[in-house]
Amino acid sequence: MDDIVSLRNGSRIYTIALIPGDGVGYEITREAVLTLKRAGEVYGRSFQFTEAIAGTAALDRGQCPLPRESLKTCLEADSILMGKLAVGRHPGLKFEERPESILGLLRTGLCLRSDIRPCFFAEALRELCPLKEEIRKKGMDILIIRDIAGGMFTTEGKSSNLCNVRAAWDTESYDETLIRDSARLAFQLAASRKRKVTSLDKAILLSSSVLWRQILEETHRDYPEIELEHMLVDHGAFKLVSSPDAFDVIVASNVFGDIIADEAAGLTGAGEFLPAGSLNAERKGIYCPNQLHQVHEELAGTGRANPVGMILAAAMMLEYSFGLVREAEGMKRAVSIVMEQGIHGRPCWSGGEQTADTAAIGEAVRECL
Repeated sequence: MDDIVSLRNGSRIYTIALIPGDGVGYEITREAVLTLKRAGEVYGRSFQFTEAIAGTAALDRGQCPLPRESLKTCLEADSILMGKLAVGRHPGLKFEERPESILGLLRTGLCLRSDIRPCFFAEALRELCPLKEEIRKKGMDILIIRDIAGGMFTTEGKSSNLCNVRAAWDTESYDETLIRDSARLAFQLAASRKRKVTSLDKAILLSSSVLWRQILEETHRDYPEIELEHMLVDHGAFKLVSSPDAFDVIVASNVFGDIIADEAAGLTGAGEFLPAGSLNAERKGIYCPNQLHQVHEELAGTGRANPVGMILAAAMMLEYSFGLVREAEGMKRAVSIVMEQGIHGRPCWSGGEQTADTAAIGEAVRECL
């Protein structure tokens, strides 16, 4: 991949670290990079790309999953694009020696706080949606904000074998700083949408959820123009299936957000078309396809990898990390045109099957720009 694209003397150069990853990762990352370059040409922006050797690529070179130089590249970049990340490929290795361990290392190194998952219905993919047509036609355009810095996923579990009875437990721990970070991000992003935030919790049973709800209420005072509603997470899961159009921005804790985000992606029937991002307090982050761990090794090299989620992840990066809203909207609009109109009148997908190759889809998006 090219190292530098400098398009206008004197303009800021946005630095982007690339971790293509496994399976089809390199192919879809390539299309995202080429699309960013084209957007730069159209809008007069400059980007610098540096590939960071990590994951399986690093292991194949006899290195640890995230070599020091690669970590340095990621920490110094303005943001990171990550293609695909294989899970379970090396079960004989300790977790910290496996390719998938780099995600946790980067989250810690970058102090990432919140995961962002846009989930929406696309008319071109209506055949893939598992919901009844009367529900699908009402639409869904949800932004899910999930805390990734707290909760039981970030604490060390315990186990015992007292009196030959095996037991294990995990701790759901939160402090007000972590909750407030996700709350602020949710309110800020809702301001440019439908101005509604739904907070999911289990405050009738969990002390951590009681605190979660309290901090949401306190933070809401700084955003009086935004509507805030609290909803028990189980009812939220029910309503997401029955009335997805009722939601705008959803904010939830680590475990609840993890589950709800995948449920919402499943409702579209097309998770591969969705992007995702993780941000720290300074809006620096990692951007990737929604289904990061589905590497599709069987498609690698066949030209049948779907680049849409990765291209939209690059658009997310422009908007959320770089503040380039116009450029991001241009990329999203180009993707929408290709999805709806196909390439020269021929659809790119038919009955859920991809009928155009990876590079052709990427080039069609760039032509629309």
